[in-house]
Amino acid sequence: MKKILFFAFVICLLPLGGCLKDDCTSHQTFVRLDPIYKTAVAIRAEFAIGSPSELRNPGKIYVFEKYLLINEINEGIHIFDNSNPANPINLSFITISGNRDMAVKESVLYADNAIDLLAIDIKDVAAPKLLKRINNVFNKSFGWNSSADANSQPILVGYNETTQTQVLDCSQDGFGQGSFIDRNGGIWRNLAFDAVSSQGSGGVAPASSGKASIGVGGSQSRFGIVDPYLYAIDQTDLHVIYIDDPKNPKEGKSVQVAWNVETLFPYKDKLFIGAQSGMYIMDNKNPEAPTLLSTFSHAQACDPVYVDDEVAYITLRDGTKCQTFDNELDIVDIKNITAPRLIKKYPMQNPHGLSIVDKLLFICEGKYGFKIFDKSNINTIDKNLISHLTSFHAYDVIALNAKLLLVVGEDGLMQLDASDPKSVKTISVIPVIKN
Repeated sequence: MKKILFFAFVICLLPLGGCLKDDCTSHQTFVRLDPIYKTAVAIRAEFAIGSPSELRNPGKIYVFEKYLLINEINEGIHIFDNSNPANPINLSFITISGNRDMAVKESVLYADNAIDLLAIDIKDVAAPKLLKRINNVFNKSFGWNSSADANSQPILVGYNETTQTQVLDCSQDGFGQGSFIDRNGGIWRNLAFDAVSSQGSGGVAPASSGKASIGVGGSQSRFGIVDPYLYAIDQTDLHVIYIDDPKNPKEGKSVQVAWNVETLFPYKDKLFIGAQSGMYIMDNKNPEAPTLLSTFSHAQACDPVYVDDEVAYITLRDGTKCQTFDNELDIVDIKNITAPRLIKKYPMQNPHGLSIVDKLLFICEGKYGFKIFDKSNINTIDKNLISHLTSFHAYDVIALNAKLLLVVGEDGLMQLDASDPKSVKTISVIPVIKN
């Protein structure tokens, strides 16, 4: 089985020139990720409702009524009672292999189970119940052939991590490069060139008729509800799921969008889809078969999208997964929806998820923290940084309002009060527990 290897850069204790001159070697500490494969049969059998579990590797977040849902990357979903944001109560954990995304309508939780889509009744959040499974919705994300034997075909659902230190010399394949494939077929990623984690969701207010109780996800989510439809993207396609009867979802059409699509932002009668090659705008007037209206292309990069009226905000970041070294905020005029136009670019450090409340723009900067800008004048955003919080890693944000921001990252989930954006207060923290 091939090993996928990731390197964490260690600065040489001697000046770089001296190191190379003496012996051309470097001590480097790296994290080796050994892929975990499971069959479809095993993945489906592992679904379970359990007691509360601690956060170890949080991913996307979702808010439904008084509840807070936190994805444990590739493992499942934590459910918290957030009636009192100062004291969130951990209620239960749902084990779902390969899970990264979720959405909720009328107490029915929709979640990806690797290649499948699940509908789970969370009316009793302490004892959720599986209502329905739709098989093979997300085949392309895993390169899985639905016609093959579900008992034997492997599906990649995660990685086991080990940390090691090696001495490398400049004769080794790829020495000093961002990534390379060694003679044994191993893939190496040097984290000196990779400032982001492999996490794949801001606060996106769902577009709906107002008749159904629908939750709020983030700018990096792949799921979005435009009642009575659930839209979900995989690496290439937009999937339409009928949820007029929330407890009995039915699979509709799939529409091919592009390669490496990553995020979905429903806004009015449009779907804004972020991909590593650009932003794709789809017309949703026929909700059963959305059609492509236009594309805004940019350098190859990860790009969450947030739309506010006639302006789209796109963050581009570097890293191995994102295949680029661009770190910027793009402001795009979408007044002419068929011809989006770049207004301005702003350099950033390592932007991830984003959200907007009134005139405030919130941007997660990964290991560089969390920033709040005044966006009143989109031509001078860089000159209007109000706050920069650097004490925690910020991956994504849901801004329910200025008084309640939910920020998730490698350190856990923080709830913040930004009613005075110059003096942000911490309401509570749900920490990550390191092994």
